Amino acid sequence: MTDNTDDQNKLILERRKKLESLREGGFNFPRGLEIDAYADDLQEEFASLSGEELQSRNKEVRVAGRMMAKRVMGKSSFSKIKDGSGEIQLFLSSSELSQEIYDLFKTLDVGDIIWVKGQLFKTKTDELTINVAELELLTKSLRPLPEKYHGLTDTEIRYRQRYLDLMMSKDSQNVFRTRSKIVSKMRSYLSNQDILEVETPMMHPIPGGAVARPFVTHHNALDRDLYLRIAPELYLKRLVVGGFDRIFEINRCFRNEGVSTQHNPEFTMLELYMAYCTAEDIMN
Repeated sequence: MTDNTDDQNKLILERRKKLESLREGGFNFPRGLEIDAYADDLQEEFASLSGEELQSRNKEVRVAGRMMAKRVMGKSSFSKIKDGSGEIQLFLSSSELSQEIYDLFKTLDVGDIIWVKGQLFKTKTDELTINVAELELLTKSLRPLPEKYHGLTDTEIRYRQRYLDLMMSKDSQNVFRTRSKIVSKMRSYLSNQDILEVETPMMHPIPGGAVARPFVTHHNALDRDLYLRIAPELYLKRLVVGGFDRIFEINRCFRNEGVSTQHNPEFTMLELYMAYCTAEDIMN
């Protein structure tokens, strides 16, 4: 464990030196660069084309993402970048780029975020690739990524450093995307049923709405303790009393209890209330 930590610290130090060298050389991180394509969209539209068909399209693209692999072979190099949608391969040739750009690429580290402009083509192995004509470094990564063949296997790190897990795992990203779609569909369905979405207080004067241990905080201006809500039930029922017959809320709740993959102290809950209906109406 100590050896791995020492190795990582050395890599971080080397990357910091590279960043300092860029600053001393007057390097300015660019901004406002146009992005007109995403990796998965390009794969979906062009990956099935033959090399000749793709060449006839003469398709130039501008993409940005995190460099996930790098292979320098003398006067030519390959790399892979990952954006918010997926990955795509890059090809760089010293004969087609300025010496400044090619030298910059050789100093880049896996994890750096870059922008490239270039034409799509197919390699001899039939992989969709961008032939890079322009390249810019957008962000210097100071920490090395986990070793790519084994990925992020430590469950504790995966949960505590979600950003790292999402960076390395397409499956983890898909969980987040699927959850977002589910919540969006639920919200859309209920709204289409003429059920009004509302927001109720997160801090309650009493711990209520369910039997659970609350989180306690203190309101300085009122000089009193308040409780992060266990459930939105009590305030939703007040809205029903106030004349809102059909309401729902999708929001955060808090229960100061155990932690596991099945139970989290902070979680999202859906509650809905409809006046003048039965349990069968709700089920239908």
